[in-house]
Amino acid sequence: MSWAQRAARNILPLSHEKSDLATALREWRYEGGFHDLEAPDADCELCDHPDIRYQFEIRNGLTDARLQIGSECINRFGIRATGGDGEDLDAAGTRSKVSRDRRSLIEKARNKRVIIALVALSQADSEFSILSFINYHQDRGAFTPKQLATLLWRFEKFQVPIDVHDFKLTIRRGREKTQLSEMADWQIERLTPAMSPTQRQFLATLKARRG
Repeated sequence: MSWAQRAARNILPLSHEKSDLATALREWRYEGGFHDLEAPDADCELCDHPDIRYQFEIRNGLTDARLQIGSECINRFGIRATGGDGEDLDAAGTRSKVSRDRRSLIEKARNKRVIIALVALSQADSEFSILSFINYHQDRGAFTPKQLATLLWRFEKFQVPIDVHDFKLTIRRGREKTQLSEMADWQIERLTPAMSPTQRQFLATLKARRG
């Protein structure tokens, strides 16, 4: 069964239009409702694709029916999104809104994993002061090189499982660049997965200066 056939089977019974898929799809809108299931264990209610983690709600303006679907189906089937003033967005505007909302979900999930790791570390390490790290992360959304190096060392010492890619590094200020430049190569390598492309370019320049 094709994508279109599965979509027709799922959406036509909930639409005012009961026979033509293209006509029925025009009744539906993505109005900005989305949520994170925290695990890829749902099926898209439009195309039946499995392993959906981030669900986006579409609503039929005529029947008020709702479906929880994957973000790709909004673009694949040409479902329009609704803008901030209730206006229908064009295809480009819809893609932009869906992409922005999906990034928001991913970022919130990443931040949650960071906080969970910090709490786990505080429970395992009686000398770890969690509050200052959480406050700093909430203020800047990242850690300084010295902070992150300390965290990675403690995570390893107390066997707290993490993904370094969840953590972000900040080197905007001069003192933060100095912290990085004063670290040994092995320390810097541990921080690399947390770096943005721009930060990796700065690191390459730093290594070139070191010779």
